[in-house]
Amino acid sequence: MDAEDILQESFVSAFNKLGDLSCDNAFGSWLKRIVINNCITHMKGKRIEYADIDDYHHYADESENDPLDIDPELIHNAIKQLPDGGRTILVLHSLEGYKHREIAEMLGISESTSKSQYRRALDLLSVNLKNKIYVNQA
Repeated sequence: MDAEDILQESFVSAFNKLGDLSCDNAFGSWLKRIVINNCITHMKGKRIEYADIDDYHHYADESENDPLDIDPELIHNAIKQLPDGGRTILVLHSLEGYKHREIAEMLGISESTSKSQYRRALDLLSVNLKNKIYVNQA
């Protein structure tokens, strides 16, 4: 329901700001930025709850013999344990494909802050995953 509300608000905002759109901007990316900013505004002060991964056993069972395969639930839980700011930047950069400049604009931080929080989150994720994989293999 939150997603529907945010989407509705985003379309209303876009309609009200349609005059601000210059010919140089692509409508899709402009609208996407409005939706993302509304999502971030909505989620400020709330702890993000990620959905559990369903049926991960099916994939884990298929690749039992490959030591490089990691249980998706381990990755999911390790990402959930990251600090909020670093997790947000990690997801936006690594999974959504945003550049640090774009992330900085969306979150109202500097580009260097985005890069450093991303690096810290990536390092912390790596350490957490190594510890969990080592514990699970022992």
